[in-house]
Amino acid sequence: MGKIWAWAKWPFAIAILALLYWQNRDNLQDVFTRQKDWGLLGAALLLCLVSTLLTFARWYLLVRAQNFVFRLGDAIQLGFVGLLFNYVGPGAVGGDVAKAWMLAQKQGRLTVAVATVVLDRILGLLALFAVGAVATLLHPPLPNIPELRITTALLWIGTIAGLIGLGVLLTPAITHHRWVRAIEGWRFVGKPFGEMLHGVELYQSRRGVLLAALGLSLAGHLGLIGGFYLGACAMQPVVPSLLTHFYFMPIAELFSVLIPTPGGIGALEGAIQRFYVSLMGGVLPVEAARAAGFVAAMAFRVVQLLIAAMGAVSFLFYRQEIRAAIAAAEAASHEPQPVPASQAASLPHSPS
Repeated sequence: MGKIWAWAKWPFAIAILALLYWQNRDNLQDVFTRQKDWGLLGAALLLCLVSTLLTFARWYLLVRAQNFVFRLGDAIQLGFVGLLFNYVGPGAVGGDVAKAWMLAQKQGRLTVAVATVVLDRILGLLALFAVGAVATLLHPPLPNIPELRITTALLWIGTIAGLIGLGVLLTPAITHHRWVRAIEGWRFVGKPFGEMLHGVELYQSRRGVLLAALGLSLAGHLGLIGGFYLGACAMQPVVPSLLTHFYFMPIAELFSVLIPTPGGIGALEGAIQRFYVSLMGGVLPVEAARAAGFVAAMAFRVVQLLIAAMGAVSFLFYRQEIRAAIAAAEAASHEPQPVPASQAASLPHSPS
């Protein structure tokens, strides 16, 4: 069933894009024939690429803090592979799971490897919400409509919840509590829980790593949203301000994660289009604002696909190792078990 859905996601995503195109068909001809600023599009691609590399560096810091033998080149290589497999990965295994499994194959610490990927995602979401929350403080008064009130509430709830969760993670009194330690003696879950708890304690002793990773997250999201804004400006003369993009893009990206299409295709475009309509109602007619949002989102999608395509280079160099890791992860998804260190395969290295 997982494999069927993995490929069925594509027709679903294409159907959403086709619907969005049909809704905007009367306004898109003018947008497509308008002169484009190719210099701005190039700058958008470069800024998004640098921001993506920052997210790989964030994961590198989190992995190194767990005493894994891991190089920045490994993080970049596996990061690009993860991006690629978010779009075209076979089976039910996503890019993040494949990254974690390939890391674990070298070290024999699957639970901790998965934990680094999960924490990487959590820090990314926390920084994303924080960018939007700060934007609400700096932005001029927003239209008083329900969806924007909900957006503002979600940004602050996500930011506060993330900070509380990070504080709990860094509090030794919680991880050392006897009730928490008692879980290590439970059957089946005790051993992986103990490994994860040891990983948390390592982070507690290296709080600077988490702060640095959070800083990279903030820089990465600011860069990605800035790249989106440059791409939007390259395609059309009237777009919301950069600060406005900092406000709504976090929720648009979250929405794309909740709708399980490859790389959020269709879901992200639909969310951005909706925000453009809500935030540009007094500047452009609804139809023109909707078309502007769709075109801006599609420009960003092309940039994302170009960056993800760079993962094909890593795949060509290390396709045997990657396929083996994905096959192992597929098998483990039916019957989870730790990776024996004696059977661990070598992590593919960067060609440098």
